Amino acid sequence: MRIAMIVVLCASSVDLLAESRVLIVLSSDSAQYQECATNARETISKAQSVTIVTKPLNEIVQSDLDALTSSDVCLTVGAKASVGIGRKLDPSVPMVYAMVSNPRALGLEGRPNTAGISAEVSPSDQFVLMKRVMGNVKVIGVLYRSSSRRSNELLDNARRQLPSGWVLKEIDMDNFKTDAKAVDALIDQRVDFVWMISDPKVYCAATVKALLIASLKNKLKVFAFSPQVVKAGALIGIGIDPSQQGVSAGRIVSESLRNGITAAGRVVGPVTPQIALNQVVAKRIGTKLPKNLINEADELYD
Repeated sequence: MRIAMIVVLCASSVDLLAESRVLIVLSSDSAQYQECATNARETISKAQSVTIVTKPLNEIVQSDLDALTSSDVCLTVGAKASVGIGRKLDPSVPMVYAMVSNPRALGLEGRPNTAGISAEVSPSDQFVLMKRVMGNVKVIGVLYRSSSRRSNELLDNARRQLPSGWVLKEIDMDNFKTDAKAVDALIDQRVDFVWMISDPKVYCAATVKALLIASLKNKLKVFAFSPQVVKAGALIGIGIDPSQQGVSAGRIVSESLRNGITAAGRVVGPVTPQIALNQVVAKRIGTKLPKNLINEADELYD
């Protein structure tokens, strides 16, 4: 009897001393996701002693998820990992996500025991930057698809946040046989700015290329949804800071390890956007960028 009690007590002691675990799952091995994960790990490690394992989504097997308990946390980075893991992870295990645009549309805000970091930059913040480039901006042109839920949500928000006196010229790509014809229709609208919305059903590589070539030819200002598109030929654009996302996610993970997800469905944000400018494009289309905006730019292509 005494030996059995000692065994039970020893087993209990081991359980009490066992560290909590954090499994970080990346949508891919992209540099941005890696940077986010690195900052998350550093933030978590500074807060408490914990075992942290990082894996890409394509290396995750169900046993990795089944090994997690309600005392652990799974951090997902990027939409693909967040949606994929969210479907397979036991709801009793706290889940935190980062670098996800529009988590509501992906069903993450309604998932139990889940919180995350918004990677969405509001239309109003983007409109402010357009006005800083061109003080008398009035007409904004946008390509979208009426068949896309993402397009419709973005445009609904844009209409509500559009500054007084501004006009949104909307070109529905579903009404055109080719993307090139939709781009031509947008050019014909004589807009002050072309606003590229972050909808993958609207912009593939070919559509981005067609729009950027047409904008340079017609000297149009293009506001892009990522610094990469600015580098490719847009005038200005916004992005998110992966390190900021990682630090914020790490803080939520640390809090969850101590207290659990205290507010399921909580989304931290909006994030502070990074500004990208292309001075080469500015010269080609005859636009002078304000010096204070140039000084604030996180990415400057010249």
